[in-house]
Amino acid sequence: MRDILLRGVRLIDPFQGLDIASCDIRIADGGVREIGSSLAAPAETAVLERPGTLVAPAFLDVHCHLREPGQPWKERIANATGAAAAGGFGAICAMANLQPPVDTIPRLRQVLAKNRSLGRIPVVQFAACTRGLGGEEPTDAEALVRAGAGGLSDDGRNGFDRGQLTKLLADAERLKVALAIHPEDESVLAMANEWAGSDPTAWTLRPPEAEEEAVRTALGAVQSSGSSSLHLQHLTTAASADLVRKAKAEGLSVTAEVTPHHLALDGFLRDPDQPDRPLTCNPPLRSAADRRALWAALLDGTIDAIASDHAPHEIPSDRLQRRPAGFSGVQSALSVVLSVAQGSGEVQSSLPRLVAALTTGPIGVLRGRGVVAPRSGVAEGQPAHLTWIDLEARWAPAPDNWLSVGSNTPFWREELPGQVLATFSRGRAVYLNPVVAGEVGDE
Repeated sequence: MRDILLRGVRLIDPFQGLDIASCDIRIADGGVREIGSSLAAPAETAVLERPGTLVAPAFLDVHCHLREPGQPWKERIANATGAAAAGGFGAICAMANLQPPVDTIPRLRQVLAKNRSLGRIPVVQFAACTRGLGGEEPTDAEALVRAGAGGLSDDGRNGFDRGQLTKLLADAERLKVALAIHPEDESVLAMANEWAGSDPTAWTLRPPEAEEEAVRTALGAVQSSGSSSLHLQHLTTAASADLVRKAKAEGLSVTAEVTPHHLALDGFLRDPDQPDRPLTCNPPLRSAADRRALWAALLDGTIDAIASDHAPHEIPSDRLQRRPAGFSGVQSALSVVLSVAQGSGEVQSSLPRLVAALTTGPIGVLRGRGVVAPRSGVAEGQPAHLTWIDLEARWAPAPDNWLSVGSNTPFWREELPGQVLATFSRGRAVYLNPVVAGEVGDE
C-alpha cells in the first residue's frame, strides 16, 4: 500500500485533548509521520482529500460476542473482527459466554490462540467469574488473568449474590482488571417469569426493576469493598443512569456503558426481513424517556463508554420460531450513534464526547489490561492507530457490505450517517473502504 496524506481533516483526539478543525496527517510505513497544515506530499504518496471528514484514534469496543469457538454458524472471529474494523474499531473485547464458557485455563488458551490466528484486529478476551457462568463456584481468577484474560465477566448471567459479588470485586481490584457485570437481578427476573424454565437467558419478561435492583446491589458492593473495578454493562433505564450519576457524585469509582441500539430505539421491533417475527435484545429496549435519559447521561459523562454488545445470531429455519435475543452491531455502532446525534441536532457539538466514549472511555474500563492502543493517541512518531470517517456519507447495512455472519440487526437496509473510510490498528491498515482502496493501491 502507498503512503497516505490525509488533507484537511478534523482531528479529535481525547488522549491529547485535541480538537483541530483542519489539519493534514501523513502516514508512512505504518506510522504517523507528520501532522500539520499544507504538508508536502513525497513522491508516490496518495493524497486523499474529502471535506468534512474526521480522524480519531481507532475505537475500542469493550463488549462483543464472537461465538467462535463453539458456535461458528452464528459468527466467525474473522468476520466479527473484520466488521469491527469496518466500523472504525482498532480492537475489541470478547465476552466469556462461549459454548462452553471461558472458565478454565485450557479453554482460555484455546480461545486466545484462535483470536490471535483469526482476528483481523486485537481481541482482549474476558474470562468467566464463575464456573459455567452459574454464579456459584468461582473460577481461578488469578490464574486466568496471569494466563492472559483481560477482564472478568459472566455477561449474559448475573447469578451471584451480594456476598459473592463483594469477593469478586476484591479479587478484580487485587488483579487490577475490570469486573463487568450484566445488571439484571435474576431473582426479580424469576418472579416476573414465574420461574419459567432453568435458563435465565431465555426468559422473555425482563422488567426494568431487575436492572435497577442489580445496579443498586453492585454499587452497594463497591461502597462496602472500596473496589474501583466495577463496570456496569448495557444500562437501559433512566433510573440506572441516575443511580450511577449519584454514585459518582459521592466519589465511587465505577464505569458504565450504553449500546447504540438502546440510545436509538425504544418499544417493540419487527424483523426487517420477516415482519411477522419479533426482533429482541437482552436487556430489552425501554421507553423513549429512558432513551433520552441515556443520551443525556452519555453526554454528561455519567456513562463512560459506548459498546456494541455485538450479539450475532443465525436466522431460524422455522418462521414461527423467534430469533434469539441480541443484535449484530459492531459494524454499524458509530453510524447508529451519529443518527441519534443527528436527530437531536447535536452532531458537531457532541462529537468530542462521542469520540471519547469510543476511545479513552473504553480504555479506562480495561484498567491497563490488554494494551490495545498507543496511549499517546494520533501523534507523530507513533504507530498509526486511527480511523478516518466521512461524516456526510450515508450507507445502509445490506448483504453486499455487511461483514458479520449475523444479519440480526434492526437497521438492515436502513440508511445511516457516517461512513468509515479507513481504519489502522497498531500500524496496520485493517480496513480500507472500497471508495478509497483504489486510490492507495490496495484494490
